[in-house]
Amino acid sequence: MSYYTIERFNNWIERIRDADIDLNDAESLTVFDRMVDDFVVACLNVIRAVKDRELTKKEAVKELKEMEKILMSDVKFEESIKNEFFEFIREGLKAVIRSAIYCVEGKVSKKNFSALIKDALKKEQKGDIEGALDTIARMGAKVFKGEKLPEELEVPEESIIINWLDGIEAINATIILTEIDSSEDV
Repeated sequence: MSYYTIERFNNWIERIRDADIDLNDAESLTVFDRMVDDFVVACLNVIRAVKDRELTKKEAVKELKEMEKILMSDVKFEESIKNEFFEFIREGLKAVIRSAIYCVEGKVSKKNFSALIKDALKKEQKGDIEGALDTIARMGAKVFKGEKLPEELEVPEESIIINWLDGIEAINATIILTEIDSSEDV
């Protein structure tokens, strides 16, 4: 069973192609948010499959790496604004994927969120972009494991970390929504 297919991804790409994006209308950007939510849910389903013993950790990591390949496939839109937004969300989803892999592997940091942010910013300032992404992904693994993100996280606006944090915030929001949905089912 595949948890996220190229067809599903291409469906989102087509929706983005068909969307009329207007920066003055936040509603026109919801297609991007929905794509992110869908991707996060797919990652959550892989993590749940491990918990429910439907997948081994090794199979889950392989599945997540396949999802990452799909995510990183070559995509170009005719409108530059769509390309910019897509690249922004793709960066966030890279952090989501890596967070899910760390969660499955049990590599969850004991540090608190603000210490991880500080570590990531130090790495970014030293030019260790990969290390900074890795640190942010460890935050995401904590969120996948059930820790709630704090309301405020101090990050300079020009930092690339903001892109990745968007992905981690999407994990947080999706988990909160699934908890609300499941409590309403009861």
